[in-house]
Amino acid sequence: MLKRMFINPKNMRARVQKTEECPEGELLFSSIIVISDDTHTHIYLAGQVGGVPNGEVETDEMRGQIRQTCENIGIGLNHVGATFDDVVTSTTYVTDLQEYYAVSDERFKYFKNNRPASTLIQISALGHPRCKIEITCEAIIETERLSVSDALLDESGGFLITESLRYPDEKDLDRK
Repeated sequence: MLKRMFINPKNMRARVQKTEECPEGELLFSSIIVISDDTHTHIYLAGQVGGVPNGEVETDEMRGQIRQTCENIGIGLNHVGATFDDVVTSTTYVTDLQEYYAVSDERFKYFKNNRPASTLIQISALGHPRCKIEITCEAIIETERLSVSDALLDESGGFLITESLRYPDEKDLDRK
């Protein structure tokens, strides 16, 4: 039987939207989704960008954004007992291919030993106006390596809460 866990650690960026029903803000997506059985575990990371958990993007430089994006991926992987060596596929979205190619060696500092199956796509813009790169990835590990405690599962047995599902407002959500 498969276990599904939706993980939203506080040390990873989250997006919220305020509504009348939820004026303090409702989480728009899960940062990490884990699907496991007795033998192996699939880990899906939501797109990570070059921002820090509070939503700030600290540099406009592509190399710095690649570095921060990969650091954010590492935080997510570490949260469930995985490493960059466990990543099997990734999709990278960039706003400028030439700028990315000029500094893409930064990515290889993280994906050192195994190169995942990868797709690179140029797009016109990302969700945050200062972001130049976003990477999604999937990793697979042996279930015994999964470091998330079953004690954190809620009563339904399928929704993992590591922190509150409601986060403070983010500045970039109000832009049109």
